[in-house]
Amino acid sequence: MTPFGIAGIQMNLQHGSNVDAIEDKINVLMSLYPWVEMVIISELAAHGPLHSYAEPMPGHTEDRFCAMAQKHNIWLIPGSFFEQRNNAVFNTTPVINPQGQVIARHRKLFPFCPFEEGVEAGDEFVVFDVPGAGRFGLCICYDMWFPEVLRTLTSMGAEVILHPILTGTNDREIELNLARSSGAIFQSYIIDINGLGVGGVGQSCFVDPSGRVIHQAGTTDEFLVTELDFDMVRRQREVGLRNLGQPLKSFRDSKINFTVYNKEQRQNSYLDSLGPLQKPTRESKARMATVPGLTVNNDVANTDVAEPLIHHEIGELGTYPDAAEYGNLAIDHATEIPSAAIEQQTQLNLTTAAKKTLDLSAMTKVTESVKMESDKNSTVSESGNGNLKWLKEASAQFKQYIKS
Repeated sequence: MTPFGIAGIQMNLQHGSNVDAIEDKINVLMSLYPWVEMVIISELAAHGPLHSYAEPMPGHTEDRFCAMAQKHNIWLIPGSFFEQRNNAVFNTTPVINPQGQVIARHRKLFPFCPFEEGVEAGDEFVVFDVPGAGRFGLCICYDMWFPEVLRTLTSMGAEVILHPILTGTNDREIELNLARSSGAIFQSYIIDINGLGVGGVGQSCFVDPSGRVIHQAGTTDEFLVTELDFDMVRRQREVGLRNLGQPLKSFRDSKINFTVYNKEQRQNSYLDSLGPLQKPTRESKARMATVPGLTVNNDVANTDVAEPLIHHEIGELGTYPDAAEYGNLAIDHATEIPSAAIEQQTQLNLTTAAKKTLDLSAMTKVTESVKMESDKNSTVSESGNGNLKWLKEASAQFKQYIKS
């Protein structure tokens, strides 16, 4: 076993500087768990989610965190905070070693557009090695919604994915599912740390390389502490998840050229049809995405019958020669129905209509009969009680007939 002590701090955060409060939490954590070697905080923990606190890096806030790391001789991932760089704002996480040095900075690759407005996207992947332990990769919050990010990090050798987040919305349960499934798919530890207050709704978690939850936090201030076993990661990547699936090797050995990842080769017609990336409005509530079959490419859009689409060769889009035998490849809503089937359906419709006509005629006769008896019996006062009973019984039978 190659153990490594790691801790996440889930804490209540405010708008404005939270750096002093974070320092107090780290002091308490290291007093309780002196064996911890790395500490990670949630996204935008330093100042909360306001751009007005953006500052250059290196800068005052980053220097404060470097001093904390050096004081406790720990690796420190202080969540993220807004970085002012080249006249733009980035959501940036520094990686600080036990000597108090910044060895890398990860800039969020996928700002939460259209809601995280005014934040530029980064364009670099960050992995780093901890001597005597293993390789770590970084992604921030919404980055994890794109499996290509974790695919790249694990292809670069990352064995632990550090994931500071700020989620205060009602999709937290979905993100927890993403963390669990990502652990299994990429055979990596997932260290998922959320904040509280303006920093999120908590529920931070640690997930192991087989998708098991090691620690699931609630919605109060909490330290999440555990030991990571890098030997377990490496063994599982060798023999498979629970001695079964080996997804990293299978992806490596696949003969498929995934053109969706190649901007020059991929077919963008459908994605382009989805419209701009913007916040929904009251006026947009009646709109929805275009039907895929009408936007796959220009040739298909101009034909009367849409053909099922598959790739024959890399970068080529064609029609399978015998698609009728492979109904699971595509659903063609415009395919002609055989005449025999049409005749059967027509006969069924006529039979159904005739039955409905007979039912309506029968119900009309019963109604007229009830009315006639009612008029007749109303003139015979001596048998009024009996006639009333008969009318109730007839009415009940009529209702039962309608139900049947």
